[in-house]
This record gives sequence, structure tokens and C-alpha cells, in this order.
Amino acid sequence: MSQTAYGRDHEVVQRLRPEPITAEEQAGMGLLDEVEFEIFRHKIHMIALEGKETTMKLGASTAMRFGDVAFGIFTCQGDLAVCATGIYHHAVLGQIPLKYVVKHWVDEPSVGVREGDSFFYNDPFYAGVHNADMGLAVPVFHEGRLICFIGAAVHTGEAGGNEPGGTSPSARSKYDEGLLVPPIKIGENYQLKEDLLNMLAAMTRDPRTMILDIKARLAAVRIAQRRIVEVVEERGADAVIGGLRRILKMTGEAARRKVAALNDGVFRQPRFLDSVGTDPGLTRINLTVIKRGETITMDFEGTSPAALDRPINSFFQGIIGLSCVYFCGWLFHDLPANNGLLEAIDWKFPEDSMVNAQGDTSTSLAPLVQVCFTQGVFLCGARMTYSYDAARAVAAWYSGFAIPVFGGVNQKGEPIADITPEINATGGGARCDLDGVDAAGAFFATMSDCGDVETTEEDRPFLYLFRNFFNTSYGHGRFRGGAGVGVGLKVHGSSVLALGAMGAGARFPTTLGLFGGYAVPPTFVQYVHGSNMGELLASGDHARPTTLEEVYSPDNRESGDRHFHDVNMTVRPFSDGDTYYIAVGGGGGYGDPLEREPQAVARDLRSGLVTQWAAERVYGVIVEAQTQRLDEAATKERRDEMRKARLKRGRPYAEFVRDWSKQRPPAEILRYYGTYPDPAEGMRSALPKAVNL
Repeated sequence: MSQTAYGRDHEVVQRLRPEPITAEEQAGMGLLDEVEFEIFRHKIHMIALEGKETTMKLGASTAMRFGDVAFGIFTCQGDLAVCATGIYHHAVLGQIPLKYVVKHWVDEPSVGVREGDSFFYNDPFYAGVHNADMGLAVPVFHEGRLICFIGAAVHTGEAGGNEPGGTSPSARSKYDEGLLVPPIKIGENYQLKEDLLNMLAAMTRDPRTMILDIKARLAAVRIAQRRIVEVVEERGADAVIGGLRRILKMTGEAARRKVAALNDGVFRQPRFLDSVGTDPGLTRINLTVIKRGETITMDFEGTSPAALDRPINSFFQGIIGLSCVYFCGWLFHDLPANNGLLEAIDWKFPEDSMVNAQGDTSTSLAPLVQVCFTQGVFLCGARMTYSYDAARAVAAWYSGFAIPVFGGVNQKGEPIADITPEINATGGGARCDLDGVDAAGAFFATMSDCGDVETTEEDRPFLYLFRNFFNTSYGHGRFRGGAGVGVGLKVHGSSVLALGAMGAGARFPTTLGLFGGYAVPPTFVQYVHGSNMGELLASGDHARPTTLEEVYSPDNRESGDRHFHDVNMTVRPFSDGDTYYIAVGGGGGYGDPLEREPQAVARDLRSGLVTQWAAERVYGVIVEAQTQRLDEAATKERRDEMRKARLKRGRPYAEFVRDWSKQRPPAEILRYYGTYPDPAEGMRSALPKAVNL
């Protein structure tokens, strides 16, 4: 390292696909026959799964406890071979820090890579997303020979930025984001370095969680290390090294075959964000998916330029990582989840765009950019795969985030900063033959969970007033999206608390429907300072709100200083007794709502998952108010009327385009958009370049 310039390594982050096969790997790939190889592959996956479960059981942060964990086993060159994960993008991106370690530290005398070492990282330039996502990895040796690496990556809820909770909506550069650590050695000889732990603890608001999460990762990877060494002693080092590489090779070949079976075509999906951090603003992520032969190419020409003084930017590697949520979980669901899949994927990123951040540009809200993009991948992917496998052409899960973030002192007097887990309770997208799953999880962490409210209440300064489904939270359609969850919180036992939110989609939907299905409605935050909710609870008043519908009802008996805010809300002081309400949305709808079975609408109406207004005006279903019985004749008449009204509203496409093209958003929200309507036009001319501040 002393012979290279200090700073970020722009070469190593380009190496997302598998490294060239070494002679050592080549020699070991044939040592296991087909049966032995399948046994080996299963055993290695079980080792990874044990590591993931151990990480969850030992962690302290919200994300670690409830499953936003990526646990991977990597080749000795740093390629991901096997993972057990609730969150695919961290697993795929975990290779970059290890390739950095191999490139810079293996032969560096002052650092080195030896048995008993451990490495920590959270710089999003290498980890790919944002700096609250932190990882720890260890090398595995046997008789002095490097066999592989093992790593665990998890979102820890506090990173020491200018706002608590791991995100900074007000960040203007990377210097506002807090902790930014490239891969460093934090342990050797099987011991963590207490001086470095002390430094990391001092740089965050919640030192207990920071250190416990580091130790949880380490404990889990050490267990997996012991298991790997047992396999080496049973099978031999050459067989393990070759077996890991064989998994990668097999995956890449199978991915190319599967892509080759799809019809060639071009699929476009522009995506838009309605927030630039602390202010409303319009930006575009323009995705074109090109399928040719055995390769899928993602082209981002026409995306808005980088927002040089706002946090809504992403490194390109983070975008590739998030695309693997779709590729690993949907398109290549029957293949191992590793970076061999990327042999079938290519990409083109414009320079200085919001999806290809440069210089010291902030990426604190990169998760918003990345999930907005990923929704486009789902929509393009559904159209691309429908003729091949209609069951996999599904509407998108909720893609807007709606996460309470907080920092301060909990009810036990302990410093704390984190998020609440409800992002893991969003609705699943509707399918070609079924509704989406209610409160399915997070699309990027489908195996995660939102936990019991009692678990959160135990050491977080909140009392849950309710957490349940809320009606019309999903996209309507022939098959509706899964319902989302509404949450009511009361600050409890603390008057030293700052509370905010991170998300998008308060002004227009972030989650669209598919094949005529409707989008998910916008969501936002309501909070009440000086609330009388404590009095209502103490009196046993059953008229207090117990759902979001009741919160927004004119009959709501809660009083106080009421505020409404964008779902991207900078933290602000809250006191004991203040209340806070937020919703995580449902999934997108699939198909025409007028084709939905009337009985299904009536059932949702009885369950409180759809309103009377939506039943009649969106689905054209008439249900008798008192008996809740379906009126089939009135329903048929209503739907006939709605179809006739549609035809009457219809216009020739050329006429629609002519009139639509005359419209333009207000100038004040286009500040970060670039040239309207096509940012690519301005990107081709002289634009300010990202610079080091």
C-alpha cells in the first residue's frame, strides 16, 4: 500500500465478476465426483446458514436481530461462492472488500493476512450501499495455506453522521456521513484490537450496539471457520479450494444458459424520486434492459446527473448489488446466489450521474436511489420473463422505504441510535394468479422479520399503540398487492430523543403496478407533540385510535400539536408522551381491477383491507352496507358503466403524447433533475464535474 496513492481504489471496485481461475483452483475442481460435489455444496451452504443464524442471535442492532444479514463464504481470491442470506446485495458486494484485502494487505509487511486475523469495513465505496452497512471478514487457513474467506455484513443502525440512525438526509458531502472505514485489520492472533474497538465506539452515538454487532459478526464467522477446517481435514485443501471455484463456474454457466432461453428484446422503465434529502425534488433513474443472446445489459443513459450537494447518489457498484436482489431471488432463483451470476449481466453507467457517484459526493441516501432503480428491474424483468415463466413475472414489492430513525437515550438511561424494524413488514407484489402476501417482508430482505413489538419495546423508548394492516395500502388489480403495515408509536420513558424518518414516495408512488395493476399510494409521517394519548390510555378510553384509518378519522380524540411531514424527515426533538405515526406500503397490483373476483373484494371489505369507496369506484363492486352481502346485479351494472366511461375518455396515442409533452413540472423541483425531459441532453454538454472538497 505504501507504494500506491492513499485514497479510494477505483480499479478493485470494477472486479465484480469472478476472478480468473488459478492453477490451484483448476487442479482442485475435478477432485470431487458429482455425488461428492453435491454433498460438499450442501455442507458448505449449511455452514453458511449456521453462520447467518448465529449472527442474528448474537446481534444488538435492529437489522441484525431481525435478519438483514448476509453471510458468505468466499474463495481465496475474494469471490463469493456460497451465501446464506436475508439480503442478497450485501452478500454479492461483500467480495469487493475482500478483493481489496487480497490486493493491498496480503503482501504488505505492516498489515499482512494471517491466521487469526479479522478485517472490518463500512466505506460504501467498497461495501456498495451506505456507511451504516458494515462487514467483518476473516481468512481461513489450514497448515499455513489460505483456503478461503468468511464474512458477515449487516446494517448497524448508527454510523456517527450528522444525524442518528445510519442515514443523513441533510448530508452535503461524504464528510457529513460519519464513519467511513475502508477494509482494515481490527484483530489478529484471534483477538480483537481493543484500541481500534475503542476508536470505533467513540465515533458513534450507540457504542454498545456498534461493539456488540462487531463481536456478533466475529463469533459467527469463527464458528464457520471451524466448520470449514473440519471439511478441509475430511476432503483435503485442494478439494475445498477447487470445490468453491467449481460452484462459481457452474453458476455462471447455468446463468448464461437461462438468459439464452429468454426472448431477445429491449425493455425500458424510467423511475423517479420525489425527494432530494431535506427538500422535495424530482430526479430520474432511466433504466433500459437489453437482452441479447446469453447477456442482459442494464443501460442507465438518461439518468439525472449527480446531486453534488445532496445525499441522493449511489456508487455504481451499489446499483449492481441491488440488481442482484432480483437476479438472485427471482430470475435465477434456482441457482446458487453468488457473483458467478454476473457473468450473464453487463452494465453501462453515464459518468457523473446519480447512479455513478464520484469524488466526495454524499451517498447517505443511496438506499433510496437503489431501491427506486430495483423496482425498475422488477418491472422490466416481469415483461422480459413473462413468456418464459409467467409465475415469476410478479408485480414489485413495496419499494419506497418508510423507516423511523432515532437517537438519544432510552428508558434505561442508555445511549441508543437505530431504526425500527417495520421496513421488514411491507406487502409483496401481486402475482399472475394470486394476491401478494400481506406484510411479506422487505423485497431486498425477503427472509427477514419485523420481530415482536415487545422485543423492540424492551430497550427502545417506545410504546406501540398499534401495528397492523391498514386498508388500501397496496396497489389494486385483478390480483391486489399484499397489504402493508401501519404503525403508531408513543415515546415512553425518555425526554432525550430525536426522531425522524427515511424514505420516498410522499408525493407520488414509488411502487408501480404491473400489466394494468395500480400503484401503491403515497405515504407520509404524522406526529403529535404534547399528545394527550397518555391520558386516553390511562382512562381506558376505547375511542383512542388503534389503526391508521382511525388516526386520520375526524373522530380521532387525540389532541396536541399535530404535524404532517414528508416520509424523508430530518430528526427533531421528541419528548415523553409524544406520538408518531407512519406506514410501510403494500405491493403493486397485477392486472385490471375490474377483472377482480367480486367475492375477493367483498372479503377484503369485511377484513378492513379495502374501503367502501375503493370497492365501488376502483373495483366496481357493490356490497350492501348493512348486510355486507355482494350485490351481483348492481356490480355487473357498475362495471359496465365504468368500462363505457373508460372508452369515452380514450384518446389517440399521438394526441395524448402531444398534449402530455406540453406539460412541465415546476422549475423549483427540477433543480437536480438535469435537462428536462431528457437529462442525457444536458449530460452530453458541459456539466460541473464531481470534485474533492
